Amino acid sequence: MPGIIGLISKSDRNDIFKKIISWLNHFNYDIQYGSRDDVHLARLHHNYINTFQQPVFSKDQRYSIIMIGEIFHDSISNTKNEIDDSRFLLNLYIDKGFKGLININGHFSAAIYDFYKRELILISDRFGTRPLYYLKNNSEFAFSSEVKSLIQLCDKKSPNFDSISELFHFGHLFGYKTMFDRIYQLPPASVLVFSEDKIEITRYWDYPYYEAAYSFKEPSNREIESYEDEMVALITQAVKRQTLKNSSSILFSLSGGLDSRWIIAMAHHLDVYPITAFTMGEHNTEDVIYAKRVAEFLKADHSSFQVKPEDIWGNAKTFSYISDSMSIIYGPISGFNPLKYYYKKKEIIISSQMCDAVFGSTLGNKRIKALLARSVWDERTISIFQNLFNLVGDEDLKLVFNKDYYEQFKDNYLVNYNHYIDKSIHPMFAYYKILMNEHGRRGTLGGNILNNLFFETRMPSYDNDLMDFAFRLPLSFKKNQYIYRKAFNKIFPELAAIPREGTNLPLTAPDYRINLKKLELRIVKKLKSTPLNSTIQKFNRWNRPAYVNYKSLMKKELKNNVENLLFDDRTLLRGHINSSGLRQLMNKHYYTETDYSRLIWQLINLEYFYRHFID
Repeated sequence: MPGIIGLISKSDRNDIFKKIISWLNHFNYDIQYGSRDDVHLARLHHNYINTFQQPVFSKDQRYSIIMIGEIFHDSISNTKNEIDDSRFLLNLYIDKGFKGLININGHFSAAIYDFYKRELILISDRFGTRPLYYLKNNSEFAFSSEVKSLIQLCDKKSPNFDSISELFHFGHLFGYKTMFDRIYQLPPASVLVFSEDKIEITRYWDYPYYEAAYSFKEPSNREIESYEDEMVALITQAVKRQTLKNSSSILFSLSGGLDSRWIIAMAHHLDVYPITAFTMGEHNTEDVIYAKRVAEFLKADHSSFQVKPEDIWGNAKTFSYISDSMSIIYGPISGFNPLKYYYKKKEIIISSQMCDAVFGSTLGNKRIKALLARSVWDERTISIFQNLFNLVGDEDLKLVFNKDYYEQFKDNYLVNYNHYIDKSIHPMFAYYKILMNEHGRRGTLGGNILNNLFFETRMPSYDNDLMDFAFRLPLSFKKNQYIYRKAFNKIFPELAAIPREGTNLPLTAPDYRINLKKLELRIVKKLKSTPLNSTIQKFNRWNRPAYVNYKSLMKKELKNNVENLLFDDRTLLRGHINSSGLRQLMNKHYYTETDYSRLIWQLINLEYFYRHFID
């Protein structure tokens, strides 16, 4: 996918560098590269934004920079005029050093080489939105926006069993690992310096801790109004930063939820034109029903795309390869069709991610509520914290894997939780940090791998000022997304009257109605596993389809594909899978109400990992 690549070597490696580039060139991207003094630097990009030639050199030729992504300058207006972001970043570094990075608002990663000091500097933005991976191999150092290009430099390709453990328990990786030993991801808000055969990493920013944000005092009317006004101002600013430039080339991803409704409504309010949007799902899904109503109100050009079973299987294999098998393929594979449809028609996709979570949508989750009730770290708090995001039970993993393979990764996923346990902070701050650092950066942003194949991706929710506000906002204002909803109601009352996906309630609904709806849905979910399910199925309100029903697809349309791969001799001869245990699990999926599609997709992803990168 579009990205940056570099190789520092004391030997002539020009040929291997060109091969590294070819491994990333999935769609015949524009390639710019240069070599000097055994330093090879390259950029692959769409040529939509930041079209200036790279690498860029300083006036004295001491420094060179390559960069992918963009910086959101408040001075930019809705014009064709562009700032050369790579030159801007290089000059900022020369003038202010690492201190100049703290206030940059952008989605980017960059590499600067100092030919005088013979020093390489890798830079990530605050939130790690444009991943960058690196490998030190003997005296060589290489970096790339995809892992697959770096493994060409490895003498031995060894799987990382900590990563395999996390992949199955969470659906994605934690920390800065990859699926391979010795290849790592650059942390967010960090600077890596490679000099004299040594690596040093410095973090220049972290999520702010406000002690007062974790109290539960009742808010006054004055406080409510103040936070409400600030919320509106900051979202306005964030959307303005990311939509006024190249506005006619923007595509909006619109769901039936609140995040995307905020972004598209604010873009319309800021006179972004035209508004073009798409939604995934069958015509009678909640997402499509409510997204269509929002689009009609905004007079947007809106299309919905059904998930076709005949496309899913091939897309799964492709996404597993593109993502270096580090992300669950459960969700992103459904998005290929709309992106292919709009490819070359639009250049930038606006994606709304994680705002709902940092402004309170997860607080009703049973595990989060249990953590919310605790204010100090003790054994019980730590136990709750370590199981917040675990999606797959050990009994299921013991069933489908052979014992020797399972023993190599079984409890490894617990290690990274320890980095967030700090008795000097409130447990809920640790939760929000792990939510953003891991599930935001490596989970949610993993889906952008697909977006980035075709478009430049912008995410107004990943804005410096808006995110700081989210961490400053007291928990009492986050319950049922109180301020997030109230601010929307204030500026977009007509759109607030349209129900949202999940609750089928308008955004103006009071807390008691939201709580009753959540209780109703929990009861219905339990009753669906009882004989009363046949009665429940008669009511549409409780049976709106998801935008894709993998349980059904794996019982019918995809059944042969799944079984032919997982029970293939090539798969079973690896010795990882317990075929009889897997057959038991598959039968439970086929003949009971239990849905094992997430775990099955992970098994498929793991097999593709071995076939793509190890075999």
